[in-house]
Amino acid sequence: MDNMEVADDYQQVKDQVAILNARGEAVTEEEMIERTLLRGLEEILDYRMDGTFYTVKWNNQKELELYDVYHELSATIKPKGNSLMEDFKNDDQGLWDNFNLSVMAIENR
Repeated sequence: MDNMEVADDYQQVKDQVAILNARGEAVTEEEMIERTLLRGLEEILDYRMDGTFYTVKWNNQKELELYDVYHELSATIKPKGNSLMEDFKNDDQGLWDNFNLSVMAIENR
């Protein structure tokens, strides 16, 4: 599954799910969205901070947490609606904007 690039939008996620399932990999849309959001946030961190020492993880509430080099929680990305997955399905570009703003807030600390 890691051979697919990070999707830019919800339609690309649906396309990736179809491609991977056609190749015999059993992947759900939810799994692909989770992977896309995690890797997308990692890419934003790498870009905005010229490489990063942050680690991104999902928490039990399905929010994304950023941990610094000392493994301390630096920030939690919370959904605007009910969940980050729903935010992505309803407004994928708005979610990426939310991620960018969250990373900028960390940068400015």
